[in-house]
Order: sequence, then C-alpha cells, then structure tokens
Amino acid sequence: MRQRRNVVLAVPLAMSLILASCQKEKPVRQAVKLRTMEGYPANVVSNLQNRRMQLSGTQARFSVARFQQMITVSKTWKPGEVITVAFNGGSPTLRQEIATAAKPWTEVADITFDFGDSAGRGTFREWTASDVDYKAEIRISFGSKGEWSLVGRDGTDKSIVSPNEASMNFQAFDQSLPLDWQATVLHEFGHALGFEHEHQIPLSACQTDFRWDDDPGYVPTRDVYGQYVPDDNDRNPGLYTVLQGPPNNWSKETIDFNLKEIAFTKDTRLTPFDKLSIMKYYFESWMFRNGDHSLCYGPENVALSEDDKKVAAEVYPRSPALMKAALDEKIRALDTLSQDKGLPNDIRMAYQKNSHLLAVQKARLN
Repeated sequence: MRQRRNVVLAVPLAMSLILASCQKEKPVRQAVKLRTMEGYPANVVSNLQNRRMQLSGTQARFSVARFQQMITVSKTWKPGEVITVAFNGGSPTLRQEIATAAKPWTEVADITFDFGDSAGRGTFREWTASDVDYKAEIRISFGSKGEWSLVGRDGTDKSIVSPNEASMNFQAFDQSLPLDWQATVLHEFGHALGFEHEHQIPLSACQTDFRWDDDPGYVPTRDVYGQYVPDDNDRNPGLYTVLQGPPNNWSKETIDFNLKEIAFTKDTRLTPFDKLSIMKYYFESWMFRNGDHSLCYGPENVALSEDDKKVAAEVYPRSPALMKAALDEKIRALDTLSQDKGLPNDIRMAYQKNSHLLAVQKARLN
C-alpha cells in the first residue's frame, strides 16, 4: 500500500509541475523612474516659437557646411569675448564646481566665462528675480524644472527672456548633484556658446529612428510612478505618450519643439551627425524603433568629443588669421539675415548693430 500510494501521489505532483512550467508567469518588471528630459519652460518655448516664426522667411542653407555640429552663427559670441555668468542660489562650493565643469570649453576655444570670482574669494556674481537689467549674459538658477540653457545671445534677448529670468537651469543641483552632473554642465554651456542640439540637426538619423508613436495595439499601461511602460504583450508606448506623462508632462507642442529637427536658416552651419557629441542628449534605447541598433543611439556622453573640440576651436579661434575668417562668416550671416524683406524691424536693427560691432573688431585685427 505504501509503495502504491507513493506512485498514485507522484502522478498528480508530476502533472502539477508540468502545468506550472507551462504557465510560468512573466517576470515582474521593476519600476524605474525616468529622468526628466531637457526642455525649456513653457513661456520660453512660446517666445522661441514666435522668434522662429519671425525668422521663417530666412530658412535656407547659408553656406556649404564644413564644421561639425549645428551652429546658429548670429547667436555665437565674438572670438576672445568674455561672457559673464551669475547665480541665483547655490553655495560657493557648488558655484565653483559648475565653473570648473565648464572649463573644457574654454580650454579649446578662445572664449572666457567670467563667474565674478577672479580673486578666488567665493564672491560669485549674482542675479535676482527683481532685476531690471541683465546682471550677466548667462544667469543660472536651480529652481525650475529640468536642465536647460538658451542658445548663445538668446540669453539677453528681451523678446525671449527678461533680465529677472534665468537663461540656464540645473534643477535641484543645490540639493544634491546627480551622477552625470558634469556632463550636464558641459552640455548646457555648449548651448550658451551657440551650439544647438545634435539630435535636432536635419542630417541626423534621430528624426527617422525615434519611436514617435505607440506600437500598433499598445494598451496604455502605467507603473507605480504613473509612467507609461510596455504593456503585458511587450508592445511599447511611443515618445508622444511617454513624454506627455510623468515626470515630464509635456504637451505635444513642447515635445516637437525639443525633439523635432530645427530648420535651416541663412546663418546655419551644419555637417554630418556626431553621436558622440556632448550636444546630443542621451536617449534610452526604448526611444528608438531599432533600439540600440539605431544610428542615433549611442553611449551617454560625459565629455567633449573630438569633433566638439574641433568645432569650438574653429568657431572661437585663437590665431588672428582664423579669428578674422570667423568674424567674416558672422558678418556675412548677419548682413544676409538683415536684408530679408519679411524680417521684423527690431530684429533687423539688432543684426545690423551686431554686424557693425564685429566689423569694428575685425578692423582691429588688420
């Protein structure tokens, strides 16, 4: 009886093991908080969109590109220029760390960031929300959402941002520094020098590779953080779905503004895509239709690429001969833009004034 009983009991036990193996549940995905994507505040997006509309008549390639990167020539500074920087918040230690993290740009380009601490006493330049005049060309804050920076001279353009508003932001850096904070600082100071996003240049693979829309049949599925994630059948949400949810909560218009390609204008300089550039924001593999096989996908860039260094040195050269050539390029771009018939008068006058100042600097080089 004992032996028979063991055999009888063994049959249903074996069957239950077989059924369990056939009906094994899928592993539970661990919820991971998404990083907040880089993006401008809504009011800045609106102002920049208005500016792009005003310049829409200038959309045409200005010259045969020979530089890496996408650079808006009219927004860059003069070679050798001292760009002032001010802080709203942050300890002296944090301010010094940011100043140090931005140095790689000035090591390869003839440009200087002046943080107001030349004597090394921790007396950094400051700005406040009650300012009526620009205290600096770059005004850093730590309070608003995300990490972002206006491009070049946009930081002192009153039609885009007021003197009492930030032109660069590092969310909560004054509370704790994220692991990639130094790369973030490099990226944002690249914008301040006039460099656009690498993933938004028209010749990049990003625009065709981005997973803009949901996989067919995707069932909206959220994790414990309210973020959109793959559904039970491993169908993926698209960028529009994910970025309209937490932690970004962007509108479709904001998503397009920060990710869609930027149109050529008559002062655009552009060459082939560099996925190693510090100016290409890091995107997770799920953001691409081809995952990590996408031509736009790459490692998280934490330093200036070789092409970043080359471009910075050419846009802001140290030798008088190269400096003169760079000034010629800027003057030609500004003069071409100012002749556009549909250009608002205030923008035309600003271009003409800047062109004159550059011509004066060029004359001093002769």
